Amino acid sequence: MKSVLLFFSNLSKLKKLALLVSPILTLLLSMKTALIGLSILILLDLLTGIRKNLHQKGISFNPLKKQFWKSIKSYLLRQTWRKTYEYGIGIVVVIIFESLVFGVTSVEVMDKSFTISELAVVIPAIIETWSIFENLEEVSKNNVLKRLITLLPQGVQNLFTGEKKEDDYGI
Repeated sequence: MKSVLLFFSNLSKLKKLALLVSPILTLLLSMKTALIGLSILILLDLLTGIRKNLHQKGISFNPLKKQFWKSIKSYLLRQTWRKTYEYGIGIVVVIIFESLVFGVTSVEVMDKSFTISELAVVIPAIIETWSIFENLEEVSKNNVLKRLITLLPQGVQNLFTGEKKEDDYGI
């Protein structure tokens, strides 16, 4: 026991910080594919949001035109940045809890095993995907994602539509 205490007491502050941060970095690096995917979804949501805004104003999507760039407002870009920042903070908080408090915990979802941190990335990814299809619906008046929901079992459909039927709950 004394050797463990001696080991930690001889570490510099930088080494102690590195020892504390290493489990968090390990989990972040193990999820890099999911985080890159989330980043791509956020970028696609930004682009489809710009497209929706241009469509509402009757401006063509042409980055070579001055009118295109004048229609993009910085406060809307800041909202995307703020959303990305908040997603990142939420994911890091979940990673800290999982790595330092709970330990890496597996959760079974649809016959697949996920860590809590991976699920923390999935939730914003679902939100961004839904937002992308809403933006596309505004332009095309057609939402493919809403059509696909009708292929799901009725109980799952009710999660998206908000409708409750007595038969769905075994009543």
